[in-house]
Amino acid sequence: MAVAGCAGSSRTEEDYRLKAANTAEAAASAVGTARLATEAAGRGNTTSAYASVLLGEAEKDLAGAEQAFTSRQPPDANADRIRGEVTDALSAAGDALTAARIAARRGEGTALAGHTSALAKAQDQLERLEERLS
Repeated sequence: MAVAGCAGSSRTEEDYRLKAANTAEAAASAVGTARLATEAAGRGNTTSAYASVLLGEAEKDLAGAEQAFTSRQPPDANADRIRGEVTDALSAAGDALTAARIAARRGEGTALAGHTSALAKAQDQLERLEERLS
């Protein structure tokens, strides 16, 4: 019996590290999209409804990257450390994205700009992690 959605272990630390880097890159892209949406809404260049859709899609993209990564078995103790770093960064990004999406769905258009700095910080953390792991 096969279990859907399970990914096997990475055989080497290098393979795991590269998968972690790819995850950080994908997550940074999703957060970057969200950041652009909050900036545009803050300037009055888009509606809260449109920002809400963009933020919801970015949140789904982030969750997909996170699920794909966390389903991998780390091959050794050093990979456990990498896993912890990546999941911490993904969690912070998810929190920032969720807060922005909630604000957008409440119709807080120009207030969305207040979420830009948290999203930029999360994006920067993910990009630095991706560079270090690549």
